[in-house]
Amino acid sequence: MNYFVFDTNIVSGLLKLNPQLMQRLAGIVTPENVILGCPVVWYEVRRGLLEKGATVQMRDFEILFSRFVWQHYTLKDWSRATELWVKRRKQGMPVSDADLLIAVFALNRNATLVTNNEKDFAGLGVTVENWLN
Repeated sequence: MNYFVFDTNIVSGLLKLNPQLMQRLAGIVTPENVILGCPVVWYEVRRGLLEKGATVQMRDFEILFSRFVWQHYTLKDWSRATELWVKRRKQGMPVSDADLLIAVFALNRNATLVTNNEKDFAGLGVTVENWLN
């Protein structure tokens, strides 16, 4: 099995029907690939759509995310996040809580993180793919 986690910017791009993202998504929709639904990404996208009153995109978001395999954060996720947070702070390279939690979610599930913001996840040990390059 191959696991993928989509960052917030990728989900947003899919909702905007970005042709490059749609093509890449179509290429991984196979029985041996699983897209995991990250709670932080769900939160970030949903709050943005609510703020804008984007009802059509909200419906599309709910349909899209329903196709992902939802998983909750575990104690192992929270523990690893705290350790990485401390490590990054000591290195003088703080990371946002949201990016850290998305990275740990992917790391602990041996998933590839698909993002257009590779720099946000540098040094966290997560495998990253940028589908917009």
